Amino acid sequence: MSTPPRNSPTTFFGAVQVVLERLVRWLAALRNANLAGFIFCMLATPGLAFLPFTRYLQSDWSRLAILCLAAMAGSIFLYAWAQRHSRSAGGCWVVYFSISLTLAAVVYVALSYAQDISTYPLTLTWSETSRYYYASLFFAKRIYGVDAPPTVLHPSRYLLQAIPFIIADTPLWLHRAWQALLWVTLPALTAWLLAKRMALSNPFHQWMLAGAAFLYLMIGPVYYHLLVPIILMLWGFSTPMKFAAGSNWIRSLILLFMASAWAGISRVNWYPVPGLLAATLIFLEEPIQHTDASDRPFFGLNAAVWRYLLKAALLTVLGAGTALLAQIAYISWSGNQAEQFTTSFTSDLLWSRLLPNPTFAPGILLGIVLVSLPAALIVVGKLLQPFHGAPMLRRVHPLRLLGLMGILLVLLIGGLVVSVKIGGGSNLHNMDAYLVLLVVICASVFSDRLTPDFPADAARSDFRLQLSNRLLQSGLALVILMGTAFTVAPRAPSAPLPDRAQAERGAATIVEAAQAVGERGGQVLFISNRHLLTFHQIRNVALIPDYERVFLMEVAMAGDAAYLTRFYNDLKNHRFALIVSEPLSRQQKGGEGVFGAENDAWVKRVSRYVLCYYEPVKTLRAVQVQLLAPRAAPEAGCP
Repeated sequence: MSTPPRNSPTTFFGAVQVVLERLVRWLAALRNANLAGFIFCMLATPGLAFLPFTRYLQSDWSRLAILCLAAMAGSIFLYAWAQRHSRSAGGCWVVYFSISLTLAAVVYVALSYAQDISTYPLTLTWSETSRYYYASLFFAKRIYGVDAPPTVLHPSRYLLQAIPFIIADTPLWLHRAWQALLWVTLPALTAWLLAKRMALSNPFHQWMLAGAAFLYLMIGPVYYHLLVPIILMLWGFSTPMKFAAGSNWIRSLILLFMASAWAGISRVNWYPVPGLLAATLIFLEEPIQHTDASDRPFFGLNAAVWRYLLKAALLTVLGAGTALLAQIAYISWSGNQAEQFTTSFTSDLLWSRLLPNPTFAPGILLGIVLVSLPAALIVVGKLLQPFHGAPMLRRVHPLRLLGLMGILLVLLIGGLVVSVKIGGGSNLHNMDAYLVLLVVICASVFSDRLTPDFPADAARSDFRLQLSNRLLQSGLALVILMGTAFTVAPRAPSAPLPDRAQAERGAATIVEAAQAVGERGGQVLFISNRHLLTFHQIRNVALIPDYERVFLMEVAMAGDAAYLTRFYNDLKNHRFALIVSEPLSRQQKGGEGVFGAENDAWVKRVSRYVLCYYEPVKTLRAVQVQLLAPRAAPEAGCP
C-alpha cells in the first residue's frame, strides 16, 4: 500500500494545509481588510496585558499562549494579504507564522515599556526614581543649588537619562517616558544597523533579521547605554581595515576610540568590548591576505597571518586602553573618591546562582546555554553548508574561527563571573557583552558575511548538505521560539499601584514632614524617594548627596568600611533630623529567597544601624515609605 503524499487531505497535516489554503483564498477577497486584521492580531496580546481595563495576563504561560494564538491568526491574515498584493508572494503558512510570531513578540516587548510611563508621585519600583536623581546630578547646581559630584555608578547611563534635564522643570512622567523610549529605540537601532551591515538583498530578510536581533538583545536585556558603542561600531567601522592611503581606517579608529571611551564610563567589564567587536568584525569580514610568496613562516605561521592577528590584537588593546583612560579622566573630573568606583571588586560571589535558584529560576548556566543553542546550530549549519563547491568550514582559515571562539569564551567567562556577584544574577543582563557578540557572529555567518580565505574545490557531500539544512532549520526555529519566550515572559504587566488618593496622601505626608524640619533648620536624609527634591515637590530642604539607597546598597554589598563608618557616625551623632526611607526591618533571610543575600547585607549593614539610633514615627506600608526621627537614646546592644 502506498503512503499518501504529505499534503494529502488524508493526513492530518495535509487536511490542515487544505483548510488553511481555502481560508486564505476566501480572505484574499477582503483586500486591505486582511492587513487591518493582521495589525489587530499584533496588538491583541499587549492590549490584553497592559490596558487598564483588560490587565489580567499575569501568568507567563497565559501571555505566551495568547501571543501564539494571535500570531497564528495574524499569519493567516498576512498570508491572504500577501497573496492578493504581491505576485511574488510564496512560501507556506509556517513562513508567515514565523513572521507573525516574531513581529508579535517585538510589538509586545516594545509596548510593554509604555506601562512605565506614569504620573504616580512616588517610586514605582525599588530603584526607579533613583535613576532620575542620579541623572539630575549633572545639573546639580541649577536643580539643587549645591555643587554635588556626579554619579559614581554607570555614568554613561545617567548621561543619556540627563538629556530631559536640559529643559528646566521637566515633570517626572516625561523622564519616565524618555527612559521607556531609550529602552526601545536603542536596541531597535542596534538591530537595524546590524541587519543593514549584513547587506541582504531581500528587504524582508533584512527586517526579519532585525526583528530577531532586537528580541535577542532584549533577552538579557542588554542595557540601552551599553548599546551606544555597539551602534557606533556597526555603523562606521570598516573592513577590510588597511593602514594605507584613504580615510576609512582613520574613521574606524576614531569610532573605536569614541566607543571605547563611552564603554570606559559604563562598566568595568565593558572596557574591552568595542576593541573585541572590532577584532570580531575583522575575523568575520576580512580574509587573510596571502599575497606574497616570499612571506617566511614564523612559529609555523607566515608573516601575513601574524600581521592579521597583530591587527586584531592591537585594536583590542587600543580599545581597552582608551576605556581605562576615559574612566580615569571621569574620576578626576567628577571629584569622587577613586575607591568608590571599585566597590564591585570587593563584593561577594554567589556561585549558587549559576544553578537554579529562587532569584533566577533556571540559573545563569542553563539560561545562557538555552539562549546560545539556536545561534550555535545556525553557525555550525552554515559552516557545513556547501558554498561554491566546498563547505565554508574548509574555506576559512582555522585561526579566524579560533579567534571568534576565543572572544566568545572570554566574554562568556567574564559574564558568568559578573552574574554571580551579589546584586546580580536575577536574569541574563550581565551576560550582555557575550550576547551582543553572539548575535553579531550568528547574523554574519548566517548572512554569508564570513568571507573565505581559500578558493572553492569540487568536493560535495549530500550528507553534509542534509545535516546543514537540518541544523539551520532547527536553529532558525529555536531563534524565534527562544527570542519570543525569553522576552515576553519577563515583561509581565506591572502590579497594580496603590490607590491614587493614598499615594498622593503619602507624598503629601513626606512633603509636610520634610518642609517642617527644613524650616527649623534641620537636615533631611532621603534614602528613598529623593526625586521629590529633584522635581521640586519639596521646597526649602537642602540636598544631602550621600547615602542614597542605590549607592548605599552598593557599599553595603561591597562592605566598604570607610563609607559605612562615616554613615554610622552621622547616625550616632543624629546629624539628620528626619530620615525618609522604605520600611526598615531587622529580619534576615539567611541568604535564601529572592535576593536573599542582598537583603541580608542591607539588614546587617544599613537597617539595624539606622534602627539603633532612629525610630519610626510614621510608616506608610501601602506606598512603602517610612519616616524616622532620632531616638532619645540608642537601643540596648547597639554597636
